[in-house]
Amino acid sequence: MGAPPSVDLDALLCALILVPTAFARNRFFKLFENPAAFKVRRRASRVRGIIRQLCGTGRVKAEIVGEQVLDDGQVLLRYRVEEIGFMRTAALSRLEAATLRFALSRAGKGNMDSADRELVESALHRLSQNLSLPQGLLSPDKPEATQETNGLE
Repeated sequence: MGAPPSVDLDALLCALILVPTAFARNRFFKLFENPAAFKVRRRASRVRGIIRQLCGTGRVKAEIVGEQVLDDGQVLLRYRVEEIGFMRTAALSRLEAATLRFALSRAGKGNMDSADRELVESALHRLSQNLSLPQGLLSPDKPEATQETNGLE
């Protein structure tokens, strides 16, 4: 299936964080030829890595020690892994932070508010319409999506 060049990149970001297998690079090759979509893949990968660390599946678990919304709307997330003396700070867009909280909430590892839920679900709905995807493919309530994202397979 080819993707139109006008794909909503913010919506694609949400999908790649929550359901990365839904957009395999081989199946959506034309989409990922676009440099902007390639950057979105990298951003999604970074957020999925943070989610894995915060869920601590099979490894030591990280904990959030600070979250601050900056003037430009970005969220500065600070977390640490006490056991190994590791501290990390990540600047996330509002959508990246909302999707991260969404994934953590679905995994039972955190909370999200209704604004986060609405932002993520709206993005997934736009992408589904934009690409004419099968009904339910990007459903945020699909348990498999959270498990794949967080390495809980």
